[in-house]
Amino acid sequence: MTLSGNLRGACWLSLAMLVLVAETVLLRFVDPALPTVVYTLARAAAQLALGAALVLSLGIGWRGAATRRPWLQLFRGASSLVSWQLYYLSFRLLDFAVATTLNFASALFVVLFAGPVMGERVGAARWAATLLGFAGVVVVVRPGGGADPLGVAGLGSAVCGMAIVFANRALGLVDRVETTMFWVGVVAVAGALPLAIMHWSLPSAADLALVALAASTGALALWLILIAFRSGEASALAPILNLRLVFAAVAGWAFFGEWPDGWAALGGIAILSSALLLARAEARRAG
Repeated sequence: MTLSGNLRGACWLSLAMLVLVAETVLLRFVDPALPTVVYTLARAAAQLALGAALVLSLGIGWRGAATRRPWLQLFRGASSLVSWQLYYLSFRLLDFAVATTLNFASALFVVLFAGPVMGERVGAARWAATLLGFAGVVVVVRPGGGADPLGVAGLGSAVCGMAIVFANRALGLVDRVETTMFWVGVVAVAGALPLAIMHWSLPSAADLALVALAASTGALALWLILIAFRSGEASALAPILNLRLVFAAVAGWAFFGEWPDGWAALGGIAILSSALLLARAEARRAG
């Protein structure tokens, strides 16, 4: 049976969520005294290197970097830059699980605005899957149960994540994935370099190796995300983003001995159920 575009996108996006957790795990071993913007620059540089390599792999030279929507590419790159900085900053300010969870608010934002922004039809199954996943996020965060008010950084990253989702979908209709990868790197390096110079701190050899590996891993995750959202609709894939919390819980237990409490486990089950509900609904549509 041939998979539908939304199911193919769900598979790619699930893999991307796993890769993103791997990036976060690597970052937890980096000296916390290293300025966040230094890592953001490394992430942007890895993005640019991968994007350039992918463009040249097309076999048409730098013509592969030509875009039909330069202003949208600029917006897409700037959204990534702000999102990365806020995301990495949130991990400096907040508990690991809370920082990870706050980013999942982007899933609800995507479904709320998919209709008016992208003209997509959001059916009952997608709404049910998204709301179930968001309920799981709320259970994990438990507002008033110890969440840090500095979580505005994580929520800001989630808002930028919504902008990225819509930009990915729009650009996927007119530009190659390789082209978008390249321009995200160009814009992010141009924006991060001046800030990194102002707050420069030379990392140790061990931290430099970890930063380079984590940055490369993050660039790979973005490539997978771009492919996913070129394959499927934004509102259909949004609940899959919640799988990252499940992967993060497993990684926290495996690498750092962090055991989720009962509420976190319940929320994780709801999040996983939302992704499975979506996959089943899309499989019926494809059948």
